[in-house]
Order: sequence, then C-alpha cells, then structure tokens
Amino acid sequence: MQKSKELLSMPVISITEGQQIGFIKNLVLDSYKKQIIALVIEPKGFFKEQKYIPFDKITSIGNDAVTVDRSASAEKGTNLPYIIRLLKDNVQLKGTRIITENGSFLGHIDEYYISVTSGQLIGIEFTNKLFKSLVQGKTFLNISYINTIGKEVIICNNEAKDNIVKLQGNMQEKFINIKESTQQIWNSAKQKSSNLNISLNRNKTQDNKEKDNIDNTSENN
Repeated sequence: MQKSKELLSMPVISITEGQQIGFIKNLVLDSYKKQIIALVIEPKGFFKEQKYIPFDKITSIGNDAVTVDRSASAEKGTNLPYIIRLLKDNVQLKGTRIITENGSFLGHIDEYYISVTSGQLIGIEFTNKLFKSLVQGKTFLNISYINTIGKEVIICNNEAKDNIVKLQGNMQEKFINIKESTQQIWNSAKQKSSNLNISLNRNKTQDNKEKDNIDNTSENN
C-alpha cells in the first residue's frame, strides 16, 4: 500500500536492460473501477515523447523505485487509447468534495492510498469538517464506503459518516494496513461461504437423486 504522492517523481527502472526509463509524472485513474490503471512517465533527456506504463506491466513498486521487465513496457499514447481517454476525462481525487447519498458534506480529499500489487484504491485521507478544529492527524475513509467517483463530487453511502476514522501520528499507516487486511479477510470469508453453499447444494441435489432412485426401485419391486 502506498500514498499517491509517494509515487510521483519516483524513478522507473528496466530490469532486463539495467537502465532508468524516466520518472513517474502522474497516475491514471479509472474512476469506474476505482483503480489506478497506468503510470504517466516523463522520459529522461530532452525532446522525448511522454509514455505510459499499464499497471499490469509493472514488476514491482518499491520504497525507492518502480521496476518493469523492459523499457518497452512504457508505451506511446497512440497504442493506449483507453488510457488517453481517461486522461482527457481528467477525473481527479485530490481536492474533490465528498458528499453522502443523503446530502451531507464530509470534506475535501487530501490524499488517497492504492494497493501496490493491483492499483486498486484502498481509501482516502481528507479534511473533515467534524474534525476541523483538531490540528494534528487526518481522517480516513475506506474505499468500500464510496459509491461514485465523479469529476466534481465523490458520492459515499450513508454509512460513511459513521465510519470516518481519526488518524494520528504513526497509527495512521498501521490502521490503514489493518483496514486493508480486514477487507481481504472479509472477501476471503465471503468466497469460502459461497463455495460452501455451492458444495452443500450439490450434495443436497445428489441426495435427492439417490432418494428418487431408491423410491423408484421400491415401486418397481
């Protein structure tokens, strides 16, 4: 997990060629998927064309650099029309207002967190009017409470207001890691529950078939 601002200006390194491709200039957001799907790369040197790295072509995002398999992972915009369209849509998270479905204004986004393995948004850090008088710390909201990321407004469900968390000092990163792990555990539990239901239904169907066969045999005899 990483803050968006920590990625900006980070060098991009090609593993195969052992060279630096350039620096991260911007992140491309797919607001519908709530996911960063590409990095905008500023190449080294003068008069070089800006390029883009789709998130699935990133090998790793470390503390000091982003690595890719080879320099060809950074492509021209003409090869990536969907990414270019998202850039033109210009949906930005930072500075955007946050409003609940029932019309309560929560604040403005200051920062957001993403998964370094998938690019999925994890949560937002924002200035909240309820905590405006508090000097230290930030407020955090898990991405699961956000319904719509619009160009002008972020829409949250009505439960969001009761799930805003006040973060302070070093507890901030720790808490968000807990939230991310909790979400993963919850998703895993739901999948296991779904698989169990499917298995039980199959067994029930098989039992019914066997019962029907026994009943049919008894009638024939």
